[in-house]
Amino acid sequence: MYKILQRLLPFADNHKKPECACCGRCCESFGGHLTTSPRDLERWEREKRIDLLSRTNRLGWIWVDPQTKELLDRCPFIVKLDEQRYGCAIQETKPDICRDYPTLAHGKRCVSGIIF
Repeated sequence: MYKILQRLLPFADNHKKPECACCGRCCESFGGHLTTSPRDLERWEREKRIDLLSRTNRLGWIWVDPQTKELLDRCPFIVKLDEQRYGCAIQETKPDICRDYPTLAHGKRCVSGIIF
């Protein structure tokens, strides 16, 4: 059984989760396909994050244009760090769906193919 797990989870031997490459591809790819959790909404209300709440529609979809309420193609909070890396401008309060990425639904693989 251990051998099977080693093959399926190549990082199991060193007990260390691979680090995000910060390529930004997930933030660019999943823009208008994400939803908030009740926890996100409660946290943003508590933190008075009108900037985030205004980018959430009544069904809980993010990221929307605050004026038109249309879904955006990419996350509006992605920031370029250097020529190859991107970061999150709302890292401290980003949505749970972003914190949990990549999930089992993604095969625990990010857009760039890194296995978590």
